[in-house]
Amino acid sequence: MTTVARPRTSKAVLFGALALVLFTAVAAAGGYWWNERNQPSQASKTDCLLAQKLVDSAQHIPSDKAAIAKWEKSAQQRRYQLDDGYLGASISNYEALATISAKGESKDPQNKRVRQLQDQANSHCSDANVTLVFPPFAS
Repeated sequence: MTTVARPRTSKAVLFGALALVLFTAVAAAGGYWWNERNQPSQASKTDCLLAQKLVDSAQHIPSDKAAIAKWEKSAQQRRYQLDDGYLGASISNYEALATISAKGESKDPQNKRVRQLQDQANSHCSDANVTLVFPPFAS
């Protein structure tokens, strides 16, 4: 008596190998998609350089309430030039802290928050090879 189990085993191994290759390809593609989806957006070099100019201008906010309001409007107009909205959000938050500090409404300089905003903004400028510096506010 002879049994013909060999062709069936060969087919099972072949289908198993193909399933493993297909699963690996799908897992790799899914991992790549997940990684790309969860990375911060990347701003252009122009956006990052403009962001640094906006941060620098926040160091020279006048102390007069009317002048602060005028500066805020001007800063908002310049911030609208940023194409990357996520980078713009970090800059906007920094400018808001600078405004609060200029008005004297905050006793706490919030340097920890400034560092967080700087880290967030820099995560959007890593591909542009620009490092943004957010100076802390005077206490």
